Amino acid sequence: MKNKKIIFGIAIIVVLIFSTTSCFGQGNSGGGRTFNNAEDLKKYLDSQPANSPDKPIKVSMTANAPMLPKIAEAINSAGKYVSLNLTGNLLTTIENFIDCKMLVSITIPNSVTIIEDSAFSDCTSLASVTIPNSVTIIGFAAFQGCTSLTGITIPNSVTSLKNYAFCDCASLAKVTIPESVNSIGVEAFSGCKSLSSVMFQGTISSDNFGFYNKNSKEWYSPFDGDLRDKYLAGGIGTYTTTAPVGLYSKWTKQ
Repeated sequence: MKNKKIIFGIAIIVVLIFSTTSCFGQGNSGGGRTFNNAEDLKKYLDSQPANSPDKPIKVSMTANAPMLPKIAEAINSAGKYVSLNLTGNLLTTIENFIDCKMLVSITIPNSVTIIEDSAFSDCTSLASVTIPNSVTIIGFAAFQGCTSLTGITIPNSVTSLKNYAFCDCASLAKVTIPESVNSIGVEAFSGCKSLSSVMFQGTISSDNFGFYNKNSKEWYSPFDGDLRDKYLAGGIGTYTTTAPVGLYSKWTKQ
């Protein structure tokens, strides 16, 4: 009889644990929880205490493209800082996180080929982005205004950085442009006041590196200062300047 009571007690505990994980998602190897819909994500985040950007709540999502704006809304409306892992989802593009101010980091699945226009623009708490080696295009203003982004690894698969891609990322300090990139859009890194080191690993033509404004007869460089002209004269290498970077900054090849 005593053994039966012990077994019965253990069974109750197991049921309670299973019920909890069913309501809020199952644990994952990253130390967070996995969710299948935005509603359960929102319930879980609402149940968590207030946090800070340096201690985000880690979550993973099983998601398709139509779910992405709902996930972003759930994160923002809960008011909790979140680290989001989308690994394993068969997404080909990623978008609709615009102005998601509670998103601290995101891991993009390796099926994604395009980071769409304005995908993460004005995500002011976004400090870390994992871009897989499947992405070929980083879209118009994709990360514009991500003021907490301190570093970015652009994979060798990327061929094009569209206009304003990283514009006004005020904390971005260093960037490497891989050999695969053959086009950098208008003001792609303008307003990046902390960007004092840029490494070019390949050759970018004059036509693609700067864009000519037929009305004003002026060049609109992807970078502030004279980096465009210095690169076209000096070619592959690392160029540095002194922060804060502005319109009249002078770049030097190392």
